[in-house]
Amino acid sequence: MKTVNLIWSALRAVTGAHHAGLGDADQERARFDRWAPRYDRSIGQSLLFSPTHAAVLCAAAEAGSLPRSVVDVGCGTGRLRERAAKQWPDARLTGIDASPKMIAEARAKLSGDARLRFDVADAAALPLELASVDLAFSTVSFHHWSDQAGGVREVARVLGAGGLFVLADMAPPLLVQSLTSRFHAVGSRRQLFEQAGLGVVRQWRPIRLAGHVLITVGRKG
Repeated sequence: MKTVNLIWSALRAVTGAHHAGLGDADQERARFDRWAPRYDRSIGQSLLFSPTHAAVLCAAAEAGSLPRSVVDVGCGTGRLRERAAKQWPDARLTGIDASPKMIAEARAKLSGDARLRFDVADAAALPLELASVDLAFSTVSFHHWSDQAGGVREVARVLGAGGLFVLADMAPPLLVQSLTSRFHAVGSRRQLFEQAGLGVVRQWRPIRLAGHVLITVGRKG
């Protein structure tokens, strides 16, 4: 129970549930800009982000992905990029985030690796060419996207045939009523994928994350 409560506390911190205007893009960006310098030291890294990263990397590998090009949408300071670079040493890896200061932290930390690229952009307007990506991730950032359906369509646009999108975001059992629409349950996430042309191949809640995170894996036909 203590672990569950700690995860829930981390979830609340990440969602910004105590901040007004959750859906306001400018307020969201400003909050993450303020968080950027201490982001890597937050309690959420060990309780939430790290196990989620491990789960999505494992999901991609189990789905048979051997990517040459990977994008992480909502990459923060690039921690998932670091792990993905070790798993796929020959892949090009791009991190996208709407927060300029998160991207600045990522660039400063990982500037020595020529395989890694970081860009400031919105999920619904990715600075990537059509069908240029083999594997896309988004971990615990989807509920912050101002245009969620548009973001999923953009991911589908940049994925090549057979490419995978692994989306991990919160789906805790108890949420403030006014926030529930941004988190999407199993069925509505499946619908968003299918409307964008992505066939859902798997959905589950990792036990290690106490069922508070839902992972959806979609493949482009």
